Amino acid sequence: MSIKNLKVLHEKGINDLPDWINFAFELGFYISDNGTKYRKPITILLSLPSEQYFPLFVAMGIADKKFSINKQMRSIRKQVMSLKKGSRIIYQDEKSSRKASVLSIDPSPVFENEMILRIKDGGMIRGVPERQWIDKIILLDEELEEVKRSRKVSKKKELGLERSGLLSALYSSNQLNKVSFYPGDYFYIVGNTSRILEQMQEDIFIFNGSRGKINDFLYLDDNNSYTNGQLFSSQMKKNDVEITTDVPVIYTDVNSYMKQSRYFNENPRIIVISRTDNESRIHEIKEELKRKSLQENHNINTKELVDYLKFGNTKVPNGIEMIAWR
Repeated sequence: MSIKNLKVLHEKGINDLPDWINFAFELGFYISDNGTKYRKPITILLSLPSEQYFPLFVAMGIADKKFSINKQMRSIRKQVMSLKKGSRIIYQDEKSSRKASVLSIDPSPVFENEMILRIKDGGMIRGVPERQWIDKIILLDEELEEVKRSRKVSKKKELGLERSGLLSALYSSNQLNKVSFYPGDYFYIVGNTSRILEQMQEDIFIFNGSRGKINDFLYLDDNNSYTNGQLFSSQMKKNDVEITTDVPVIYTDVNSYMKQSRYFNENPRIIVISRTDNESRIHEIKEELKRKSLQENHNINTKELVDYLKFGNTKVPNGIEMIAWR
């Protein structure tokens, strides 16, 4: 399953996904797969009647690509084999999920060519055979080599993704376990942080009787052992976070782009403009982008994006204008 199977809660009942939400999901799919090509990041400029929620639905599309991906077992094996004595992991069984410490990784005394991960689980020493790693072990993000920004682990953190009823209804347990191995930054969102966090808390979706919110899909803070993105304030004065250049950045409005774009010059980006924004600010961003396109060697890629949308049976909804370039 994917987020395309979600239904939308409405005061009059339950509705299918409206075209504009489906369109936002598809943009997330597209930039996740095609953000950088030929060493050139794509820029997608969108003009909407209103930007409310739209950037978050784009981020959901990116997140869904990760939830749905089929990570190879050998890749998971490589991550576990790279753990050192004292590394912290999450061990989960039918009773609970809890943090444990790695003691060693040794050849199995029973099965040839299989490894055993030995951990200290409270006062008990456990041996977890390799065939169970996918189901019982979650790596904390500070143990992953490719995650450049470490996050401190709080005792109050939720462990794993299966506590979300909506995610558990939409994706298989196996998918969620695989995803839990790979926390990191798969998107950046720049905007009004208080408004974004408020929008993420609203009940919007339902699937097979399970209701859910945007924050069932977007993990932007340290409340869960899994993270998939970061939120930056449009009022940020200084950035202390190391930016990964191939991670897509979503600007939620004109102000976010004008104030913070200098930090994300090499990133694929989606810039959302609401036609309710101040007209002078809209003119300013158009002139800024025109200047950049004249000074730099850009290729227009709008047709490529439209063709991608057509392949996914998705139309550009009425009232939305867009242009894309590299």
